[in-house]
Amino acid sequence: MKSVNEIESHIAGLRIQLKNHPLYRSLQDLNDVQVFMELHAFAVWDFMSLLKSLQQNLTHIALPWMPSNNPKLTRFINEIVVAEESDLNEEGNPMSHFQMYRDAMVQTGANTSPLDVFIQCIHDNFSVQDALIHTQVDKGVAAFVNYTFSVIDSNKPHQVAAAFTFGREDVIPDMFIKILDQSDKSNTKYTKLRYYLERHIELDGDEHGPLALLMIEELCGNDTQKWDEVARISYESLEHRIALWNAILARIQVK
Repeated sequence: MKSVNEIESHIAGLRIQLKNHPLYRSLQDLNDVQVFMELHAFAVWDFMSLLKSLQQNLTHIALPWMPSNNPKLTRFINEIVVAEESDLNEEGNPMSHFQMYRDAMVQTGANTSPLDVFIQCIHDNFSVQDALIHTQVDKGVAAFVNYTFSVIDSNKPHQVAAAFTFGREDVIPDMFIKILDQSDKSNTKYTKLRYYLERHIELDGDEHGPLALLMIEELCGNDTQKWDEVARISYESLEHRIALWNAILARIQVK
């Protein structure tokens, strides 16, 4: 493995599985969206931890300040942090995408209590694993989050970048927008979720996606071992994404 194209070829089969996952067909109404959001919110949260891990490793945030060894990567990470951690919501107020997602949960009637308890545990210095146990998070969700933090704990930026870049493949926004069109034709009830989805599509497609691929190339260079590790993490990350979708589908079917 020595190129992004080879990585994309390596994970193409999993991307097809994800694109055709039966979860999408199971999302029939707003109640299904609520169940989805209650579980998916934990993946929205741990995505931010992947991002902050990259910021710690690829920019200089310690004191005294030192110039970056790779200004190109520094600019890329800082741009994404600004967008993800302090974007403007639908009312023009600075807000993280995680908080936008939680606000959208409230507006759509999803239950935020487990998520709120989990965040409070993290605030109280629980480990991520202990916070998941204390909150009694769905086992499939807990497995997904624990895998994310195993990658972060490797302290290898190229592996974290692989999970960040290739491990978050999904087509959920399109499905959500169709349901919102059916449930809220006048676009007055669920404005926060619609805005979040449209912003997500705009940033990932036009800006963050292409830049993330350049980040992989910068981090791996001509190092064959790094490219092989990126291929492995990318594959594993998509496997865990599919497992998360399986867990959410099971919950929707139980409902």
